[in-house]
Amino acid sequence: MKHSKMLFGLLVVLLALGSFGFALAQDQLPAVDLVIWSQDGDSNNVFLAEQFQVWADQFAPGSTLEIVQKETEVLRNDLLTAGLAGSGLPDMVLGPNDAIGVFVDAGLLQPLDEMFDLEKYPFNLAAAQVGGETYGVPTNAGNHLMLMYNKSLVETAPETWEELIETAKAVEEANPDVQGFAYNLNEPFWFLPFVHGFGGGTYDADGNMVLDSQAWIDAYQFVQDLKFKEGIVPEECDYACADGLFKEGSVAMILNGDWAIAEYLDTEKSPALGEENLGLAPWPALPNGERPKPFTAGKFISVPVGVEGDKLEAVKSFVTWLTTDPGAVEAYALGTSRLPAIAEVTVDPETNPILAASAEALTTGVGMPADPTLRCMWDSVRPQLEGVMSNSVTPADAAAEAQISAEECIEG
Repeated sequence: MKHSKMLFGLLVVLLALGSFGFALAQDQLPAVDLVIWSQDGDSNNVFLAEQFQVWADQFAPGSTLEIVQKETEVLRNDLLTAGLAGSGLPDMVLGPNDAIGVFVDAGLLQPLDEMFDLEKYPFNLAAAQVGGETYGVPTNAGNHLMLMYNKSLVETAPETWEELIETAKAVEEANPDVQGFAYNLNEPFWFLPFVHGFGGGTYDADGNMVLDSQAWIDAYQFVQDLKFKEGIVPEECDYACADGLFKEGSVAMILNGDWAIAEYLDTEKSPALGEENLGLAPWPALPNGERPKPFTAGKFISVPVGVEGDKLEAVKSFVTWLTTDPGAVEAYALGTSRLPAIAEVTVDPETNPILAASAEALTTGVGMPADPTLRCMWDSVRPQLEGVMSNSVTPADAAAEAQISAEECIEG
C-alpha cells in the first residue's frame, strides 16, 4: 500500500512539474472571449469547460469560452452555412475527422502545420490531413467501435462471431426479457468494419472508390444473415435503441464507440453497468479468421479561417496546453474516458482496465481518411444497407447500386 501511495505521489509531482514547465514556456496573454462548436456531447463538454478555466487562470486571466454543442450533421451544415454567409464562424471546431475534408474543400479551415508542434501527436495525425497539410489537432485517439458487454450477463467476451451468436441465444434462453445482441444496424459506420474484415475498403490503390467488390457483397450478406438467418438482431434498432437497452440491462452485448464509455461507467446514467459490469473487447473474428476492423481517428480541434490576432494566439496556446500538458491530458482525455493522443501519457491496465481494453481494441482498427469524397461513400451505402437489412435488396445489388451512386456523387 505504501508503495502504491509513493507511486501516486510521484505521478502527481511529475504532472505538476509538467504543468509548471508549460507555464514557464508561455507568456501571459490578453483576455479574449472564444467560441467553440463541439460535437463531443454535453457531459464531455463539462470537462472541456473546466480545463479551459484552468488554462485561462494561468495564461489569459479573464478569458471566456462559450461551448455550443452541435450534433455531427448540424455542425457540418451550420459551418458550411456560416462560411457561405461570410460571418458567424466560431473560433474553434471540435469533432471527428470525417467532416474535415469537407470543410477544407469549402475553404473554411486554416492549415495548422506552422501553428503547432505536430510531432507531439504520433498516433492519429494523418486522419486530419488533406493534401499533405494538417487541419486538426487531436484531443484524443480512438473514436473506434468495439464490442461492449454486460459482465453480469456475459462472463467473457466471445472470440468469434460463431461464439457471439451462441452466447446471444444462450442469454436470451436464460433471460426471456433480455436481448442477446444489438447494434446500430442501418448506419454505415457500424457496417464498414465488416467490409474491412472481409478484405475490402473504400478506395483502391489508385484512390478510386470501390464499393462493389466481393468483400462488400460478403459483408452485406453477413449482416443480413445475422438478422434473418441467425435471428440475433432486433427487427429495428438504431443507436438510441442499442444504447438505451444496454444501459438498462435489457441487452447483453452491443457494438459502440469509445465516446460512450464515460456514460456506461456512470451508474446514474447506466444503472445496469458501471465499472463492475462493463466489459470491452475487440470485435469477434469472422468466419475467415479476420476481425472486423473499425475506423479509427479521434476527436480534433480545427481553427476556422478569419481567426487572427489575440484570439488566434489564445487558441494556439489553449489547444497546445489541452493536448500536450500531461496534467491537462490526464484531466481531459482520460477524464472523458478517451485514449491520449500523445505518447507521454499512457494507460495503466492495473489502474484503468477499461481504457486499457479500449486501447487494445484500437489496435485492431484502420485509419479513417479525411478525403472529402468519403461523404459520397456514406450517402451511397446508407440506403443500400437499409435495403439489405429490410430484406428488400440483395447483397450483390446493394454493392452495385452503391458504386453507381458514389460515382455519380463524385462526378457531380
